[in-house]
Amino acid sequence: MPLLPPELAHPLQDQDERAAARHRLSERDSTLQAIEALARRPASAWTSHERAAFPGSTNGVVEPPEQRLSRWASLFAEELTEIHRVAAVSRPLSDLELREALYLAGRLLSTVTGLPINDVDGFRLPTPPH
Repeated sequence: MPLLPPELAHPLQDQDERAAARHRLSERDSTLQAIEALARRPASAWTSHERAAFPGSTNGVVEPPEQRLSRWASLFAEELTEIHRVAAVSRPLSDLELREALYLAGRLLSTVTGLPINDVDGFRLPTPPH
C-alpha cells in the first residue's frame, strides 16, 4: 500500500500552477518555522492566544499545547528539516519534489494543529495584542 497519495505523481499543468505551488510551499514552511520557534519558547512565555491556537488533547489524551508542540517538533525534526531544505532550494523543483514537499508540509501542519490537511493553509499563529 503506497504511503503517499497517487495524485502526487500527476504533473502540474503549467508554470502558473508551479509558481502557485512554490509560493504555497514557502508559506507552509514559514508557518512550520514559526510553530517550531514557539515550541522552543518556555511555556511561561506563551500567550493565552497561542495556547488556544492548538488542541489541548491528542487522541483523547489531555496534553497542554506547549508539551504537544515540543513533542511534535522533536518527533518530526528530520521531516521539518527536509521541508526547510526543499523550500530553500533556489533551483526549480520537479513537479514530484514540489508535490511531495507540499504534502509533507501539509501533513506536519495537520498533525500539529489538529486541522484537516485541506484546511492547514488557513492556519495562522495569533499575533500578540498590543
